[in-house]
Amino acid sequence: MNISDNALSAGNQQERLPKKKESLCYYLAGFADGEGSFSITIHRHPVRFGWVIDPMFQVYQHKDNAFVLYIFKKVFRCGYVSEKGGNPSCYVYCVDNLKQLQQYVLPFFERYPLVGEKYKNFLLFKEVVIRLIRKEHYTKVGFTEIVKLCFQMNRNGKYRKNSIETILSSLRESSETIRQIPPVI
Repeated sequence: MNISDNALSAGNQQERLPKKKESLCYYLAGFADGEGSFSITIHRHPVRFGWVIDPMFQVYQHKDNAFVLYIFKKVFRCGYVSEKGGNPSCYVYCVDNLKQLQQYVLPFFERYPLVGEKYKNFLLFKEVVIRLIRKEHYTKVGFTEIVKLCFQMNRNGKYRKNSIETILSSLRESSETIRQIPPVI
């Protein structure tokens, strides 16, 4: 469910935000450093290797402060704001379109860098987005390299549903199955 842009005019809270664009951008970078995430899901899908790789940038905030998420949307010129699934008091700003990630999100965080662990995650996220744009995931070698990069992010994939072994072994199994099929004469 998308939330109306009326949340952008929420009370006088906006008046406390930096007025200069440069200062506002540093504010948003710091905000994303604390309340944002760069994530890449890898889930089963009946495509090329049986898996799809989906990068996503998100920023979370309680509904009382959702106006900040609309400022992200306005500054980034893309994405959407919605209720966070399972938690109607929390909203999320999300950019999950590959081209928009490349065109707006990556350049923003290159100009207004994050700090600490989130910066490392951003660099890995950026590398994955660039490789996906180049369609490197269309080859088994490229797909494998991208999966390995994904598992270096966010505490080495500690909270992922599927292990790296599950994903990579399914790639080996699919090529073994292909080799076992007798040729048609």
